[in-house]
Amino acid sequence: MSHYDTVTRLPPGFIEVGWSTVPGEEGVHHNAAIADLVRNRYGFQFHPEVDDTEYGDAMLETFVLSVCGCRPTWTMERYIEEQMEAIREKVGDKGVFLLASGGVDSTVCAVLLSRALPPGRLQVLHVDNGMMRKDESRLVMTELERLGLGEGLHFVDASERFLAALRDVTDPEEKRKAIGETFVRVFEDEAERLGLTDLLLGQGTIYPDTIETGGTRRADTIKTHHNRVALIEEMIASGRVVEPLAELYKVEVRELGEKLDISADLVWRHPFPGPGLGVRLLCSAGDVPEGHDARVVQPAIDAVLGPLALSGVLLPLRSVGVKADLRAFEQPVMLWGEGDFETVCSAAARIYKQVDGVNRCIWDLTGRGVHSADPVAARATRERFDLLREADHIVMHALELHGLRRTIWQCPTVLVPLRLDGEGSELVVIRPVLSERAMTARPAQLPPEMIDEIMDPLLALPGVSGVALDVTTK
Repeated sequence: MSHYDTVTRLPPGFIEVGWSTVPGEEGVHHNAAIADLVRNRYGFQFHPEVDDTEYGDAMLETFVLSVCGCRPTWTMERYIEEQMEAIREKVGDKGVFLLASGGVDSTVCAVLLSRALPPGRLQVLHVDNGMMRKDESRLVMTELERLGLGEGLHFVDASERFLAALRDVTDPEEKRKAIGETFVRVFEDEAERLGLTDLLLGQGTIYPDTIETGGTRRADTIKTHHNRVALIEEMIASGRVVEPLAELYKVEVRELGEKLDISADLVWRHPFPGPGLGVRLLCSAGDVPEGHDARVVQPAIDAVLGPLALSGVLLPLRSVGVKADLRAFEQPVMLWGEGDFETVCSAAARIYKQVDGVNRCIWDLTGRGVHSADPVAARATRERFDLLREADHIVMHALELHGLRRTIWQCPTVLVPLRLDGEGSELVVIRPVLSERAMTARPAQLPPEMIDEIMDPLLALPGVSGVALDVTTK
């Protein structure tokens, strides 16, 4: 329970049936679960629906089946039938033009639309935005053709256009908006060029995309997804967008993909954001963040780490994170020293929960530690994307060799413009995470032999100053 709130007084008829403790704090948070057994009303002040909540599914199942008396009639087969009918009703006598990145969501969406619509009514566009993985666009086009989508399949290399839109942008939220708006402009231009302007826009939007963009009444905007920028919202409001996966989580999209007989290699691909490597390439004006005062924060970091034989330093940049379900644009801490993975993760959790202004912890994989860290002016350039592409390829190839593609849900490789101890200009950060529905994420431990294998090739990349592992939970 990380939201720092406690219910102190209950309404008439309710009793306390559960409470919560916080690691490192004395006492309990009362009334984390309450019940009115006469009227069959219940309340939780935690998340039973997330994968990390022990018995969370059992709590929800008991409530829905036993308390509410509902019947479990929802099935994926029934969902497919209902969505295909809904697609036909919405599209009518028009067609759909789908932007397909080649990721799980857009691929499943494309196949579902192709099954629902008459032949020739679905057009699919893959855009190379210059921020794809190594050889990604070529592989995507091959797979989409193999799935029988070749008749209405189109491709455009718009990398120069996207790079131009990002030329002077360093803020991550502004970067996402610029990428999303450029996608729409490219889509509109290609639709006009191909004579397909009277079609609806198809998107593989899933439920977490809507939540993280602040798309529900009480949700904070964690990050603006490329499929939720203002131009897209206007199209949705005018009824010009088809999103058949918008109520599903990633795990359900994969189940749907299997029901549609899409190959396991495609269904179980690691999630890859529509903006591609654009959101994994941090940019900077080269200055220290406003309000950065290591003299104030460092003693608090040292107080947490001192008893654990670990060291840490506040890094002079900001990154997007999540704290208490809210977007946090704060600073990371680099950790090093003697300690096993669980000790490091526990120390990291204490730091970003207890130290103001910190939202992320990364673990130095070189073992050298850090004595000085300086920000470097860096923009979204083709050269930096090529560097990140190589780093990402090294990490993803190693995951494949060690059989970790299915175990690890996602493993972003991030490029951070930092000079460490006066050397290099780019820090490589690897973030292997465990999750199912993308609403929570726990850091995954990589095998020592895999880390040994990737360290030399990563450090040999031009300008790389270090390699670190992100040990932050979401």
